[in-house]
Amino acid sequence: MSLFSVPTSSTPSSILKKAPSLKTALNRSTKFNTPTKVRFTLPQAKKVQSILKHFIKKKDVKDYENLVCLIRDSELLDEDISGLLKEATGCISLMKKDLRLFVEALLSIDWIDRNDSIVKEYQSFITNLVSAHNYHTEFVIGRLVSLFIPLPTDPEWKNGNPNKADYKKCQHVHSLLHELITAVPLCNQLLIQALVEQFPYMSRGAHINEYFIQNLLWITYYQPSTKPDIFHLIFSKLVAMDVSIPREDINKADEDDSIFMMDEDPRANTAMSLEHINIIAHTLDICLDKVFNYVYSECHEPGTNQLDWTKTKSLYQDILTAFDKIILPTYNTHHVQFIMFVLCSFKSTLVEAFLNYLWKKVCNPNIASVTRQAAVNYIVSFVARATFVPVPMLKGTLQEMGNWIHSYIGEQDGLECVNSDVRIHRVFYAVCQALFYIVSFRHKELVNTKKNVVFLESLNLGKIVTSRLNPLRTCQPAVVQNFAAITRKYQLAYCYSVIEHNSRSNLPTVFRDEKGYVTVCTNVLSAFYPFDPYILPRSASKVHPHYRNYEEINLETSDVEMKEVADADDFLEHEVSFSSKSQKFSYGASPGFKFKG
Repeated sequence: MSLFSVPTSSTPSSILKKAPSLKTALNRSTKFNTPTKVRFTLPQAKKVQSILKHFIKKKDVKDYENLVCLIRDSELLDEDISGLLKEATGCISLMKKDLRLFVEALLSIDWIDRNDSIVKEYQSFITNLVSAHNYHTEFVIGRLVSLFIPLPTDPEWKNGNPNKADYKKCQHVHSLLHELITAVPLCNQLLIQALVEQFPYMSRGAHINEYFIQNLLWITYYQPSTKPDIFHLIFSKLVAMDVSIPREDINKADEDDSIFMMDEDPRANTAMSLEHINIIAHTLDICLDKVFNYVYSECHEPGTNQLDWTKTKSLYQDILTAFDKIILPTYNTHHVQFIMFVLCSFKSTLVEAFLNYLWKKVCNPNIASVTRQAAVNYIVSFVARATFVPVPMLKGTLQEMGNWIHSYIGEQDGLECVNSDVRIHRVFYAVCQALFYIVSFRHKELVNTKKNVVFLESLNLGKIVTSRLNPLRTCQPAVVQNFAAITRKYQLAYCYSVIEHNSRSNLPTVFRDEKGYVTVCTNVLSAFYPFDPYILPRSASKVHPHYRNYEEINLETSDVEMKEVADADDFLEHEVSFSSKSQKFSYGASPGFKFKG
């Protein structure tokens, strides 16, 4: 169905007694001889025009006030609205700033669920009004945007699809907005402003946010120039929801409520907090499902699975802009970034473009180190988790990382003294950890042929782990243990002596800045892996077909074998007795691994 096609329907009659119409109210005021009441019956030619002229000339203010109150407070019948609009249309030239209350009263009329003739008359009047007087444009746009917010009692849409009644009402509003933007270009800017101001708060419920976001996405169909602003707004609001409900809180909210009955503090309102978490999580789930559906439909031909490459490229650029400004700089989001994940799954060209975009961030020294580190985390998590990242692209990513790491090490080796402060070399350590993570996570695909094993050997991993900067000291223990076990098994590097040496000298470092503040640093990277498992149930169906879960393998090594390796690889000339079982990958907690006893 076209956005502007309006299904024909008649307004059903009601057996309920209605409030007095405008005509009835006016007649009652004359019957009881109420002083200073407006004495006219709609429609009556030029009566409204006379009242407005008298008000402008300050001759009769009371009639104008009564007219405004009757329009605002009476339940208008279709014939009342039709007659009022006809008379108001003849008075448009008078409707300047002095008649603001009259215009606002007209805009308060419930018109979107009337019959088609009334809707067309109203749309025509508003278009003529805005074209004649820009002064009223901001209020008109604000009033129309407010119609994108349903009543709190309205039920959610089944499977996210608007019902016929809501769809028709929204069509009426969008048709009018389209006419206004075409007639008055100023409306475009005012529309974005109104959308920002009236975007519902996250706690107002799933359906209200879903309804509003659906209408924002509909705007992009007939006004493509608004896509960057609308995507920026949607991403901002979804990120705010995402960071307000950490992953562990969502998991707790899904657990049996009985476990909270033993709370030591009886004043703690745990039930309310869990209810709030559930509301936000459900709202985020519904809204992301809506965005995923939009991305798919925008990139594919209607009714087919055929990719529309031109539209896909355009959408990628618009979403990438929002990603760069909102998602990448935000720490600890869990779900919103999967919009880019799903979009890239459509074509390998998008995967390559996204990885190139991130890698350029990493290699640019003019970008803040925290942003460069975030880009590294996105690369490693994307390459590890996305099933649509093929082995050649995986190897290309590792090659780029390896070359960059060796170049960095070479520069440091040329110095007489190396400062191993984590803060100075944060990006270097992040890239090293990313390399270790990817090799560990996808090692099965990298050792299945002799050619791939030779490729891993060409990365010269042993030189990296034994470099003066000692990256194993700063990487997360789970990553280090998995990487050490895998590289030992395939004889790519020997890490255990370095690990043992680091464990004996792993003391926190105390820093004092220029303002005198003391900071204690553990010298271990705080990693954030943005594509850790997606846990929102409804929208997860769009992610899981393209998602790789880690398959645990048995890499246990006996104590004797471990000591033999340590002795043979002890470049620091320390005899090592290191006994440990390799750590296993798991998911559900960043960085995708966890220790097991």
